Amino acid sequence: MLRFFPPALIFLALLCLIQPKHASSQVDTLMYLEDQQRFQPEKLIDIEHLSAELDIDPYTTLVKGKANFLFRQIRQNVDSAVFSTPGFTIKALDIDHHKADYYRKGDLLVIALPVQTKNAASHEISIQYEVKPEKELYFIGWNDPTGRKRKQVWAHRPFYWLPYADDRLTVDMKVTFDYRYKVFSNGIRESVTDNLNGTKTWHYKMYHNHPFFSTALVIGDYMWRDMTSPRGLPLELWYYPDRSGNVDATYAYMKEMVNFCEKEFGMPYPYEVYREAPVVDYLYGAMETTTSTIFGDYMHIDPRAYWERNYINVNAHELTHQWFGNYISHLRGKDVWLTESFATYYAKLFEKTIFGVDHYEWERTKELKRVLDASEKDDFAIGHSQGGVDRWYPKGSLVLDMLRDQLGDEDFKRSVTTYLKMHPYDEVWTADFMRAIQLTTGSSMDWFFDQWIERGGEPYYGITYQTDGDSLRLFVKQLQPINKIRPAFRVHLTFEIWYNNGHKSVFNLLNDKAEQSYALPIDFQGNPDFLLFDPGARMIKKVKFDREPVQLLNQFRLATNMIDRYDALMALKEVPLDVKRSTLEKQYYCENYHLIKSEIVNQLSVDENKKSEKVIYDALDDSEVYVRRAAITALQAHHKISRGQARKMLSDESYSNIKLSLEKLVLLDPDNTANFLKMTADEVGFPGLNIRITWLRLAIEFGQEDRLKELIDYSSPSFDFLTRMNAMEALGALKYINGKVAANLVEAADHWNFRLQPVAFEVLKQFYAENRNKLFIEEAIDNQFTNRKKADKLLEKLRAAD
Repeated sequence: MLRFFPPALIFLALLCLIQPKHASSQVDTLMYLEDQQRFQPEKLIDIEHLSAELDIDPYTTLVKGKANFLFRQIRQNVDSAVFSTPGFTIKALDIDHHKADYYRKGDLLVIALPVQTKNAASHEISIQYEVKPEKELYFIGWNDPTGRKRKQVWAHRPFYWLPYADDRLTVDMKVTFDYRYKVFSNGIRESVTDNLNGTKTWHYKMYHNHPFFSTALVIGDYMWRDMTSPRGLPLELWYYPDRSGNVDATYAYMKEMVNFCEKEFGMPYPYEVYREAPVVDYLYGAMETTTSTIFGDYMHIDPRAYWERNYINVNAHELTHQWFGNYISHLRGKDVWLTESFATYYAKLFEKTIFGVDHYEWERTKELKRVLDASEKDDFAIGHSQGGVDRWYPKGSLVLDMLRDQLGDEDFKRSVTTYLKMHPYDEVWTADFMRAIQLTTGSSMDWFFDQWIERGGEPYYGITYQTDGDSLRLFVKQLQPINKIRPAFRVHLTFEIWYNNGHKSVFNLLNDKAEQSYALPIDFQGNPDFLLFDPGARMIKKVKFDREPVQLLNQFRLATNMIDRYDALMALKEVPLDVKRSTLEKQYYCENYHLIKSEIVNQLSVDENKKSEKVIYDALDDSEVYVRRAAITALQAHHKISRGQARKMLSDESYSNIKLSLEKLVLLDPDNTANFLKMTADEVGFPGLNIRITWLRLAIEFGQEDRLKELIDYSSPSFDFLTRMNAMEALGALKYINGKVAANLVEAADHWNFRLQPVAFEVLKQFYAENRNKLFIEEAIDNQFTNRKKADKLLEKLRAAD
């Protein structure tokens, strides 16, 4: 469990410095942000194995459990073992089959250890308990009065339903449940036993240790498809029986992913089986519990929903975690990046093998945007426990790109293999990875880790230049704050001069000061066409580099890397249309990748020139889904001849494109609304019934008020959270509320799903702002809550926002 503390500055003196006697006695001081989680966590006992037996009643949410922990006492001065057991009722507690003393301290169960456990042998703590978990084990659909919500029980962590202590261990899990449902957990499925009372007992076993927190449980109406990886690893791909046709689209490239990981990491998958299952109302994208990943069923897609959000990147990310996160797990809170950065990086790298370099560069561009946006709020380091998701995921991924550039492809791969093989089924910290690199390659990368992992911030370069006879004088300033905590960055900058004869000069420049200048010789065989700083955008950085429009246009036309052409195109946003129109119109037909074509469409959409509208017209029929999406989004009133082309998109292969087309056409051509609605009446959409709910909103606005009943129904607890969110936002747009709507909003505003909750509250707040709606809402709050404090808290929150 991560604990967060406010940052404070600390000064780390170099106390053990060996110098000749005549050396200066002056000692430099290093300065970093304090991190309370830089210390290794305390460990009271070593838990080796858990045998758990669970009997679960989904209607009452009651879990009856028995957990037997094998442990060794590793410290002579420890007289107790501590487990987290929030809300547990302890029915019996034994150590080595003898009744043990214990007491409760808040959510903690403190167990007195007898003197006999001080020897090195293994001992057993047996805890028999009952609990109705307040969270972490979610019971969905069992009390839906309409019977339409999927019935599931799921957890991606063991907290609140198993006694928990942080450790690595092996597990035997036996779960007894209604025979009509299947049970999914970690490890080998040893057996499924029929019982006489209409239940089955599912037995799963982990033969290798894993981090206890990486434990899952999923129960529901499932089937699975068996598959085998190229090396023979058994794969179980779980799916909903009513979505059996979605398996191929959901689990696309599954075999290729496993093969990629094993080859890239230089070692086989570290466990005996790998399985995955979708779950309803999931809070995140997915979670990589050991051998068994669970993911949001909004990615359990059909082929058309591939263009909304597919599972490929998330799937590769979670698979990577089986090595980085489960086989080896991070030791300290400040080492989270060793788990998340690697998974993010290798998922991106896998997609590069499938979708190509342009896609990879697009992913890197999105990563960099997240990193720079995060720096507007704070500048914690990747290797800090408060670094946050934008550092641990995208920034860490980009840093691993740069580390690979520094080491070279083969040395990087060999270092990663060494790192994995040095710490089998164990905990690691950042120094372990650094040591593996040094042992493998002989290279000390301490400076790199100090700059990019231990320290926060990113360089902000101000680039200017002037020609001086036969040379170009380049001036580089680091514009970010420079101080003891964040000294000037030390990097090798690449700078290119491109000439009109097709040649280029490439310069590799060491930059390690706040201000530096460089004299670069100019090739007189040609005239400079444009200047390129950091070709391929390989560095994490922010840049201020003002160039003439003609240079930007040349870079946009001639740069080899897609991302360098895109960089120039984005800089051209500030250039008048008359200067760039012709180049943009011509380049649209020369480009293949959607990112650039879409941005050309965006920039030309405000132009009333006929050639520009021709680009919009053609983009609406482009073979790329994302280009068509950009075109329908950019479509404006003056695009008269393109409306017919836009109508074709009402039957697009992408659900989102149909939704956007329907909204845009109704806006631009309201007289034909009835026809547009007729053309899309049978479309449903995915996820969250995105087309159907948009259709209902537009139909109601068009006067079909009898459609309200269906829309209100979609906001109810009988539907998944994305459908509910879409319906609630549509009702908010329609400004329609009654008692049923108010009840659905109030229930959702107190929901455990933190993605649904804020959407419901925002719509509720909108309605509460009008006096005529207050009675509906206050009555709904009174009916929803048996706990008066919770009711008053929601009312206070609404009144404060009013």
